[in-house]
Amino acid sequence: MKVIKVYGIQIVSIFIILMIAYAVYPKNSTMNFFQYGNECEPFLTGWQVSVDGQIEEYYEIPAYITGDNPKEIVMSRVIDGKDTVGFFTASKQIYIYLDEEEILKFVSDGSMNTKSPGGAWLFAEMDREDIGKTLSIHIVPCYEGDRVKMPVFYHGTRSGIILNYLKEKLPLILLSILGCMVGLILLSIWVATGKKLQLSKGIPGLACFAIFIGTWSAIETNIYSFFYHKLLIFSWMSYICLKMAVLPFLVFVNTTFHNGKSKVLHILAILSLAEFWITNALQFTGIKDYSDTVFITHVILMVGCMYIIATTVPKMLHYKNNSQELTDKKITYMVHSICIIIVAVAALMDLASYYYNNSTDVAYYSRFGYSIYIIAVTFAFLIDFVNLIAMGKQAKIIKEEASLDALTRLRNRAAYEKDIGKPNAISIRTMGVIVCDLNNLKQFNDVYGHDMGDYYIIVSSEVIRDIFGRWGQIYRIGGDEFCCIVKNLPEAAFEIERGKMELRMKELHVPGYDVHMEISAGYAAFDADGDQSLKDTMKRADSRMYERKKELKMMQKK
Repeated sequence: MKVIKVYGIQIVSIFIILMIAYAVYPKNSTMNFFQYGNECEPFLTGWQVSVDGQIEEYYEIPAYITGDNPKEIVMSRVIDGKDTVGFFTASKQIYIYLDEEEILKFVSDGSMNTKSPGGAWLFAEMDREDIGKTLSIHIVPCYEGDRVKMPVFYHGTRSGIILNYLKEKLPLILLSILGCMVGLILLSIWVATGKKLQLSKGIPGLACFAIFIGTWSAIETNIYSFFYHKLLIFSWMSYICLKMAVLPFLVFVNTTFHNGKSKVLHILAILSLAEFWITNALQFTGIKDYSDTVFITHVILMVGCMYIIATTVPKMLHYKNNSQELTDKKITYMVHSICIIIVAVAALMDLASYYYNNSTDVAYYSRFGYSIYIIAVTFAFLIDFVNLIAMGKQAKIIKEEASLDALTRLRNRAAYEKDIGKPNAISIRTMGVIVCDLNNLKQFNDVYGHDMGDYYIIVSSEVIRDIFGRWGQIYRIGGDEFCCIVKNLPEAAFEIERGKMELRMKELHVPGYDVHMEISAGYAAFDADGDQSLKDTMKRADSRMYERKKELKMMQKK
């Protein structure tokens, strides 16, 4: 629960900050969503490109513009028909002109202490009267670098461009939603039944990791700008979710596979928590943007992955070479070891794409890696958990068998010795002990054999269970001795029940057998003035049992 509280504090704090930012941050776009038609084609040729005032000749717009820290890139062309030009941009200031008239801009106004306006889909809509005019798109990078990722331009109708992009991103969105749902289900199950079912303490870490990484992955598809106007907020949420995913991931691995004893993972978890709050403070005070500090998150995550691989793979090989060795997390451990390698490779590919290619979707490969990891480990957990339940049931059966008498299936002497000392000072005041003994058992064994003697014991145990079972627990404590630890049994009620038992035994006369089956029983209620424990009560009940045995023998003689 401590882990959940830490995440809860983080989520509530960031939620409040983001809501305040959402309220004060101005809209970036006020364009309508739909146009009639679904035309959409790449629009990469016919452009004139100018880099810092120097015209560059390109047949087709390249994926990157390289140079000595380009300050401004201008894309221009003459409009030759009614159309809509659309493209996605991130971490760039955008100014769009028709001839010399500004028709659209996407910039940071400085109100949120950040260089970047976030990411957005921008659409420049052309009418028939615009044919022959020059469309100019000015791109100003928000951060320094020798490579500028160029937008991919499309032309057609606004709705066509949007639907084409949504169709392309739909599988990625569904994969992200699946990860979030798995996390929510795991968290709900753990909160509802975790302690009762003794689920792994690392489950909330895996659940929170799935939720945060799934949310990050969904935001990185960049579809939010079609529906919302507070674009910078979503850019921040992407960074925040990535940062928040690291801590639960490290806690999950440490708790589940290292019993919480890995100092390296513990230190990385502390560093992740500190990095989360420090980088958020730097962002919201305007000292450093998330894009300037996100490399720290990447370093902590990759160091953690490398350490996890180094420590889990050898153990996985150990399990593989010792297939007969069983543990409660064997399958989970092996699946985790394989999938963490997939996660690390996918993350490295995305990091290369982010730092070298300035990709606008930095979760492209990680999305698949994390999804495979979350789903595979969750299923492995379920398999191990089912196996654990089966082992637990088997252990429970063995334990129960150890406390039962093999012949009568009543609780045995060992169980009696254990249970008679359990009652506390309060509950013992309402308790009592019945001692029963079978008369003539030795004669049955001598005359009719031990099989008939066993039959006598079994029949008697069933009668004792039927008569006194509703009052408490019954034990076979010797060859022909039985004991009942009862509660709230008045002396008068015992006399009535004993009479029923003796009558039942009389009616059980076996044809052809002259030896009579009979049970003697004595009862004593706990006496706080004279008894130190139920063992003292049992001694008094035993004496009364012998008194009753004598009475029954006298009655037979008469």
